Amino acid sequence: MPPSRRTSTRRLIRPATVIGAFVLLLLGLALLAIPFLKAPGQAEGARTDLEAARTSLAAGDVDAAETSVQSARRHADQVQDAMQGIGGDIWGLVPIVGEPVSDVRHLGNALDHLTTAAEVAVDTWPAVNGKRATLFGDRSVDVPTLQKLVGAVDEVSVNLDSAQLELGQVNDSSLGVGTRLAEARDEATAVLGPLAASARRAKPLAEVLPSLFGADEDRTYLLALLNPSEQRFSGGAPLTVVPMDVADGRLTMGEARDTSDPDLYRVGRWTRVEGNPFHNGKLRLSTATFAPDWSVSGEELLRGWERRTGQEVDGLVAVDVIALADLLRITGPVEAPVYGQLDASNFTQKMVGDYDAFPDNAARHDLNLAVVPVFAERLLSPGDGVDKITSLRDSARGRHFALWMRDPDLQAAVADIGLAGQLSDTDHDYLAVFNQNTNASKADYWQRRTLTSRVRLREDGSASVRLTISVHNDSPPYADQLYGDPRGGSSRTRWNGMTLGVFLPDGVTISSATTAGKTLGTGVFDYYGRPYKLLRLTLPPGETQEAVLEYDVPAAATAPGDGTLTYRLDATPQGLVIPEELTVTVRWPKGYDVSELPEGWTRTGRGVASYVDPGLVTQPSFSLTGSTAATSSP
Repeated sequence: MPPSRRTSTRRLIRPATVIGAFVLLLLGLALLAIPFLKAPGQAEGARTDLEAARTSLAAGDVDAAETSVQSARRHADQVQDAMQGIGGDIWGLVPIVGEPVSDVRHLGNALDHLTTAAEVAVDTWPAVNGKRATLFGDRSVDVPTLQKLVGAVDEVSVNLDSAQLELGQVNDSSLGVGTRLAEARDEATAVLGPLAASARRAKPLAEVLPSLFGADEDRTYLLALLNPSEQRFSGGAPLTVVPMDVADGRLTMGEARDTSDPDLYRVGRWTRVEGNPFHNGKLRLSTATFAPDWSVSGEELLRGWERRTGQEVDGLVAVDVIALADLLRITGPVEAPVYGQLDASNFTQKMVGDYDAFPDNAARHDLNLAVVPVFAERLLSPGDGVDKITSLRDSARGRHFALWMRDPDLQAAVADIGLAGQLSDTDHDYLAVFNQNTNASKADYWQRRTLTSRVRLREDGSASVRLTISVHNDSPPYADQLYGDPRGGSSRTRWNGMTLGVFLPDGVTISSATTAGKTLGTGVFDYYGRPYKLLRLTLPPGETQEAVLEYDVPAAATAPGDGTLTYRLDATPQGLVIPEELTVTVRWPKGYDVSELPEGWTRTGRGVASYVDPGLVTQPSFSLTGSTAATSSP
C-alpha cells in the first residue's frame, strides 16, 4: 500500500475513533449522572419530611414524627448514595461542573447530619414527653432516663454543628447553579443556625443535670416562693421558703415556713456578698433580695437562711406565683384552703391580688404554706416534660423564675441557658427599670409601667437618650372602709410607694433627672460596674406619675468609619404581674437611612426606626444598622 494511502486512512479513522470515544464517555457520564440528577428532588423531600416531623412533635404526635423522620432518612440516604458514589466522583473532576457537584455534596452531608439529629430527638422524645414518659415521676427524676437525655443532647449538638460546617463549605460562585445553591445554603443556615445555637447552650446544662438532681452526691436547695405584688429589684418579695433534699433524683420537701414567722422575720447580720451595695446593716430574709442579680440576692438569701436556721444549703430555686400559674396551665388545677380549686386563670389573683378576701394574716400564711409544694409536685410529676421545661424557660426570660447554685460548674451551666436571672453585660445601650416596694403594700399587683426611650445617634457612635418612665397605680377602690385609708405599712393599702432603680449603659452621663416634676441630682451609683439611678415615687390609688432621665451613652452604636452606624440595645424586664410596655425610637444622624432592622422593628421615617412591645416578657438583644449608602436607595 502506498504511503500516501495509509496516511489518508489514518486521518479518516482517528477522528471517528475520538468522536466515538467521546460519545461513549458522554453516554457513560450521563448514565452515571442519572442518580444524582434526582438528588435535588430527594433533598426537597427530606426537608419536607423533617418539617413535618417537627410539626408532629410540637403537637405531641410521636408516631407521625417517627414516620416522617424515617421517610427523611430514606431521602437523605438516596441523596448521599447519588452524590458520594462513583458518578459524583467522576463529575466532580469535570471542569466547571465539578464545583457545583462539590457544593451539592456538602449540602447532602448537612442534610444527613440534620436527619441524624432528628432521629435522635424522636428516639428520645417519648422518655421526656408524653404518656409513657419516664423522666419525671412522683417528686423524682429517673436518673437513667436523665443520662440518656444528656447523651442525646450531646449527639444532637454534634450533628447540628457538623451540618453547619458542611453548609459553610458551599460556595456561590459556580456558573449557572451557583445562585440556586447559595440560596439553598442560606435558607438551610437560617433554620439550622438557631437550632445549633440552642443545642450548644443546652449542652452544658444537660451535662450537669445529673449532679443537679443528686446523682453523684446528695444536695439541699432552698425553694423561695416570690410575691410579685411586693417587688424587689430581683423580683417579687420572698413569701415562703422550704428546704428540699435531693438524692439520686428523688426530692424530699422539708417544712415550709413563712418569712413573716417570728424567727425568720427577725433582723440580723450575716457576711454580705462582696460589693453588694444593697446590703447595709441588718436585714430580714424578706429584705435580703434587693440586688437585681439572683447571683447576689440568691446568695444573700441563703446566708440569711443559714444564719437564722443553721442549715447549710447548696443553692436557691426562686419561683413566683406567675410561673406557678403557668405550670398549672400544663398540669391542671390544685385544691387549696379557703379558695378550693385554683387553676392557671385564677391562681395569681387569688394568691396575691385579693388581700381583702383573707379573714386574717394567719389564713393567708396557711394558703402560702399549702401551695408552696405545688412547684416540686407539678414539675416532677409524670408526663409533659418538654412543656414544663419550656414553661420554666419562658418564666426565666420574664424574670419569674431563677436558679442560684453555689457549685461554680452548675451555676455556669445555669447562666449559659439563661436561668440565672442576670442583668445584661452589654457595652452598648441598655434598658432595665425595676422598682422596690417601700411601704409594705401589695399594690405592685396593679402597677402599669411604660418605658419610652428616644435615642439620637451621633456619627461617632455616641447617643443622647431621653427615657420617660410612666407608672400608673391602677388599684381598685377599697372593698370597705373599715380600715380607713392606710397609706403605709399595710398589705391592705392601695397606695404604692416605690424606689425605681434605673440600670443604665456603661459610661453614661446624666444631664437631667426629674420625678413627678421635681428636679433631682445627676449623680449615679455603681453596681458591679453597671451605673444606676434611684428615683422615688409615691402613687395614690388611680394616679400616674412620671420620671424622666436625659443622658449620653458613649458607645450606643458601633461606628467602623465605613458609612454605617449599628445601634445595639439590650433590655431586661421586671417580673411584674402586668408586664411593662416598651417603646424605643432611634434616629440616625442627618444623611443616614435605615438599612438593616431586626424582627419587630419598623422604619418610621428617613433615618428613623421604632420598636413597640406592649408587654415585655423576654430579655431581647437588638442590632440595627443605618448607613449613608442607604439614602441613595429607592
